Amino acid sequence: MNEWSIDGRNLTWDGGFSEVNAMGSFTSITSALGAGVMLYVSYKLLSTARLYTRSSSLHRYLHTSASGERAWALITGSSNGIGKCLAFELAGHGFNIVVHGRNADKLETVRDEIRAAYPDAEVRIIVADASQCHRREVVDFERIRNQLADLHLTVLINCAGAGPKPAFGALETYASEEILENLHLNAAFPTLLTAALMPVLKGEHNKRDTKDTSRETTTESSGTSRPRHPALIINIGSVTDEGFPLVSFYSAGKAATHALHKALAREAALDGWDGEVEIISHRVGAVTEVSHTQASPTLFRPAARTIAKAILARTGCGRNIVVPYWPHALQQGLLSLVPASILDRVINTAMREERRVQDGEAKKGL
Repeated sequence: MNEWSIDGRNLTWDGGFSEVNAMGSFTSITSALGAGVMLYVSYKLLSTARLYTRSSSLHRYLHTSASGERAWALITGSSNGIGKCLAFELAGHGFNIVVHGRNADKLETVRDEIRAAYPDAEVRIIVADASQCHRREVVDFERIRNQLADLHLTVLINCAGAGPKPAFGALETYASEEILENLHLNAAFPTLLTAALMPVLKGEHNKRDTKDTSRETTTESSGTSRPRHPALIINIGSVTDEGFPLVSFYSAGKAATHALHKALAREAALDGWDGEVEIISHRVGAVTEVSHTQASPTLFRPAARTIAKAILARTGCGRNIVVPYWPHALQQGLLSLVPASILDRVINTAMREERRVQDGEAKKGL
């Protein structure tokens, strides 16, 4: 109790110190929370900076087999665009290459170009129409697996995918067959191919008589078993996987494959084979020099070769999901701060412009 004398009268005051103490506690808590937020933001910024400045870990998958065979990489959809650029980049890093597409003539041209640029690289071709993957007489996944079983396959890149023609349009303007084929191409084909090749990547499906011990495990001090050399699965996804207008079923297909690879990464950790096969899904933004556009490259719409380099630069970064090209990552980061109602308007405005440009070019071609 505190007591004062004012004009001869005694006044008492209780609880003053309790109120001061409460204010002091509140200030301490808010200061601690503020410091925690600043530490978290600083950590995220440093982690992001390291992601885009670190050296690639691609070399971890460039290992020879027990018999001295060079590592192979299969890139689906590699007759043009990002897939073709990835094939050239991987050959330049020392991988043998398996190119895939539906046009044999284009694939033979790509094969010859890779051999001319990298004479030491071996190149094989797989012809399969991914949009018809539901028809076994067109795409036989068991046959594809057997074609690759004698290779030291360490990298699978699920890159095959494309939008419809025209690229931007309302759902109801496309024929049902076109929608189904696009979903087969973007979702069903990578799912079925990954399922077929997973035993090859794990080293469990090998037609050779000699045992391949290149993936044999070593026992560490913790007592856990770890493979010496991992394999890698890369998904080439899209930032449209969040649901973009005018590319509705393409967006849905990309969302499916993104979820597939995310689930597989968790499945690997769950069942303990995450050290045998590493999985990463790349969310790619706008790109030029691909099938639907040959516009001049810009900072936020780079060339396919630039994206291919960024994808491989982020390889082995320790994350299961990444936006490989830093300007696209910056865009995504800024958009994540925008309220949902405003974000929808931003996306709709951008897609409306894409359709306007497309329709303008179509009129010029008439």
